[in-house]
Amino acid sequence: MNRISALLQSLKAQQVDGLFTSSVANITYLTGFTGDSSRLIVTPNRCVLMTDGRYTEQAKIECSHDIEIFKWLNNKRYANETYIHVIENSGIKSIGFEGNQLTYNECETLRNGLKNIEFKNVDGLVETLRQQKDTDEIANLRVACQLSDRALELTLPFIKSGISELELAARLEYNLKTNGAENLSFDTLVISGARTSLLHGKPSTKILEKGDLVLFDFGALYKGYHADISRTFLLGKPDDKQKELYAIIQQAEMSAVNSLKPGITAKEPDRIVRNIIPNKYIDFYYPGLGHGVGLQIHEEPFLGQTSESLLKENMTITIEPGVYIPGWGGIRIEDTVLIKENEVESLSNFPRELMEF
Repeated sequence: MNRISALLQSLKAQQVDGLFTSSVANITYLTGFTGDSSRLIVTPNRCVLMTDGRYTEQAKIECSHDIEIFKWLNNKRYANETYIHVIENSGIKSIGFEGNQLTYNECETLRNGLKNIEFKNVDGLVETLRQQKDTDEIANLRVACQLSDRALELTLPFIKSGISELELAARLEYNLKTNGAENLSFDTLVISGARTSLLHGKPSTKILEKGDLVLFDFGALYKGYHADISRTFLLGKPDDKQKELYAIIQQAEMSAVNSLKPGITAKEPDRIVRNIIPNKYIDFYYPGLGHGVGLQIHEEPFLGQTSESLLKENMTITIEPGVYIPGWGGIRIEDTVLIKENEVESLSNFPRELMEF
């Protein structure tokens, strides 16, 4: 219940008595429950998870005994009568809600049913707690990255002329799931040739050919935690431009990773990368250098030219510099890394040197 205690301290600092959350990731973080279709109310005296018959057994298994599992009254999901029953019996006068999660309709339903309760938007409160990972979270992220590294290693023999992007992606996903991933961290990206300039392109029926860049962006999901890794390979021998750009991105990624430490702003690594990328390519550099990763694939802090977030110990973030030239292609190298007190640890460790097939 350390996470609940930390949340209550944060609520107290904002002069709010309790929290109402509908965020799946936040509910998982606070309770351990991994299902959906639920709501959580946290007060100094009670922590109540509201769900339905599909999940009550699962919730009792996954949640500690301090979490009350409460079925919707009269099987009316997200109905006011359940909220009124729980909140009015919690002895609170104010409750925080997450404006970026709660729909307008549900917020109005709450307000209309609880006219004597003050509502305050506490957007990002739980997400702030989630930014610094605890020992269990780091262990899960480390395994997710190790599974990703292994799956990519097993996929290397299939990088060859004549295979389609879709088939190559399927091979990678098979290797992820048969080696311990509980699911995919996100939709697998495998693209080749000039299509590698598509930052979030989808695998297609395009056949790999000699001279193609081949870009992978993928990750394993392990116990709810996401890995995120990108590598760019070459089918055949690189030409001068491919060698030049790969060396630039490789240097940029490692320099940005090595710059990470508690106390710097999240725009500092981006500044370092911009000093490495030559002016002739800077217009093709995507300014989103990285992001936090954990229970969600994209979470705070976000790294970039305008970010004022402070990096802290035990944050897990991605570093993913890339240059993307329409009609030519793109190169990206990405790792999931852990910021420690006096060093940075890369949780993904697949080789970063240019590999030719």
